[in-house]
Amino acid sequence: MVQTLTVEVDTILFDMDGTLIDSTPAVNATWASFAHQYNLDLDFVMQTCHGYRTVENLRRFIPSISDADLPAEVERFESNILVVAKENAAKGNGGSIVAMPGAKALLAQINEGRPAVAVEKGNWGWAIVTSATKAYAQQGFASAGVSDQPKVFITSDLCTKGKPDPQPYLMGAEKTGQDITRCLVVEDAPPGIRSGKGAGAKTLALRTTHDGEKMHKEGADYIVEDLRSVEAKWKEDGSGLVLTIRAEEPEKGEAKGISALPKQIQAENDPTQANGSA
Repeated sequence: MVQTLTVEVDTILFDMDGTLIDSTPAVNATWASFAHQYNLDLDFVMQTCHGYRTVENLRRFIPSISDADLPAEVERFESNILVVAKENAAKGNGGSIVAMPGAKALLAQINEGRPAVAVEKGNWGWAIVTSATKAYAQQGFASAGVSDQPKVFITSDLCTKGKPDPQPYLMGAEKTGQDITRCLVVEDAPPGIRSGKGAGAKTLALRTTHDGEKMHKEGADYIVEDLRSVEAKWKEDGSGLVLTIRAEEPEKGEAKGISALPKQIQAENDPTQANGSA
């Protein structure tokens, strides 16, 4: 039985891909291109790349790329995601960048309900902390139409260490002016949960990319199907948010598998699936 919890936080630090937006077809197409160029095992790459910065993935999978050439390859990889997504959007047959379930509604609750006193205190209620670079992240987020850009947008090129290191989320809390222990990190991937927990934040895991049992093993404080299971309301004094979380309980056999609606959205948004080909 899903447990309804009330949780108070000062701000929410969201991961982006797989959490607020889905760019899976364009990312997969880009990895397929790099796998062909560099003779990679594409299945292995796709099973292990999610949640890490492109720079770390390229170092890991393609060690032949020199340190001097690495920045240009990172930019080429992430720029290609946007190119593929825009081409697919123009064709109108899927494969573009779309919103994840519940993302628009939750951000609307935060943005539209924000009291003036919160703005005066510099608390906007949410920020993005992503493993993507600025070259892709801000355009990718905008193209999904989820929300206006957040006031704080931490991209991987601002950090010297990526997830699962705590640095990205510590930076997110610092830039929002909030105590990390009063922040909630929302993630869809194990490296992100480890990053948030290592930083000292409470963590909420979504079953949008990985099964709930895997996220439970990472020690996520709360596990939900997707963002449809979270509602937000501002405190009257503007000091933070009161969240209603319909959390699953893995020890009771819940939180299994990947949420059905994100899987459906990803399938409908994947032109290769729509055409019945692999």
